[in-house]
Amino acid sequence: MAEQASPIPVDKHLDPIEGLSPARAKSSAVTGEGIEKVLRFTLPEKREEPSARATSLTARDFAAAVDIVHSAAEAIRAAESRSREAESRTQLLVERATEELKNAETRIHAAEARAQAAETRAQEADARMKEAESWLRQIFSTITEELPVNRSGQV
Repeated sequence: MAEQASPIPVDKHLDPIEGLSPARAKSSAVTGEGIEKVLRFTLPEKREEPSARATSLTARDFAAAVDIVHSAAEAIRAAESRSREAESRTQLLVERATEELKNAETRIHAAEARAQAAETRAQEADARMKEAESWLRQIFSTITEELPVNRSGQV
């Protein structure tokens, strides 16, 4: 816990805070901590000049920078190599998928042709069935009209 600074008494004859009478200034005694805050607020901060060591670059600094550049270049080359390999694999996959798609389209067309042929055969069979039914009706009709039927049920 921070210790509080003891209040600094304000001289009656000095008016350290403008606008306040000496009696008012005395009643509002300023602590040492408060003065530091005021000084920090009103005085510009001292900036330390960078040391000569910090501003001068050494051969070791340049060597480290060159090593970093070499490492970055190596990482870029490795990434480009992986990218080329991935692109080659992707191209092979695309070619394989394209070939499979062509094969599937060929099989689909063949299946459609077989389905169409089956439909045509079914329609032809339906037409033959209707013709056969028509002939059967005519035969039945001719038989029932031309042949006399006995009451005993014999011909």
